[in-house]
Amino acid sequence: MKIRFGAAALALATLLSSAPLFAQEDGGVHPWLEDDFVVSLGSFFQKEQFKVRVDGQIPGRELDFNDATDLSKDHTTASLWARWKFGEKWSVTGQFWSTDNGTEAVLSEDVTWGDNVLKAGSNAGVGTNLDLARVFIGRELFTDADNHEFGLGAGLHWLQIGAFIEGEVFVNDESTGFQRESVSADLPLPNIGAWYWRSFSPRWLLATHVDWFGASVGDYSGSLWNAGVGINFQAWDHVGFGLSYQYFKIDIDVDKSDWHGNVQLTQDGPFLSLNVNW
Repeated sequence: MKIRFGAAALALATLLSSAPLFAQEDGGVHPWLEDDFVVSLGSFFQKEQFKVRVDGQIPGRELDFNDATDLSKDHTTASLWARWKFGEKWSVTGQFWSTDNGTEAVLSEDVTWGDNVLKAGSNAGVGTNLDLARVFIGRELFTDADNHEFGLGAGLHWLQIGAFIEGEVFVNDESTGFQRESVSADLPLPNIGAWYWRSFSPRWLLATHVDWFGASVGDYSGSLWNAGVGINFQAWDHVGFGLSYQYFKIDIDVDKSDWHGNVQLTQDGPFLSLNVNW
């Protein structure tokens, strides 16, 4: 993580240091501050940490999928992001990404899943998945600033999240044979958020955002953070490239008939994108 963060930070610093040169040559502002539509398709080079607790009659401790099973912590995930600016001050933003991670492993510790136990040293198959869709409606403030854009708004993160484990299951120290246990949930999590864009020139833009949720909604309660900071380079009139660092974290307690427990998921890493605007 430190290596990837350092490389992304160095690249961002290099781009920022170049921005004043472009400002002297070009003048004007970056087109993202003026165009109505921006669409971005990119790759999220993320590090993932996934923990699940599935309570039975006796609440168990959380299962760290990465440490207990050597599940891969690094992924490359495609992501789609789009923004439509309507009127002078309003905009709607949408985003989607999806990850799947699975492996065969020898358990390094006993795993309690509900009322079942998988013993340390046994072979097991494990996997996690996440589909995330985000919709955000925002209002721009301080529109008199030509090279800045700051806004506040509210939105909804809709998550489909799941995990499974399969192997030889023990109940009261007696083997019940090979079984597959799984949990899944659809999490509609409303949030508030803010963004800030700064144009250095028609070619260079600093873009930041942060979304936050902390409340109880139906069967779920907990917190969510979704934040990012990055640079966009406008290579041609309607096409540009982006480099940013993205951070996403949820810590949610689940109280459903088929899943009583907790899920903690952290994804963070560099994000590279191709952007089209008009």
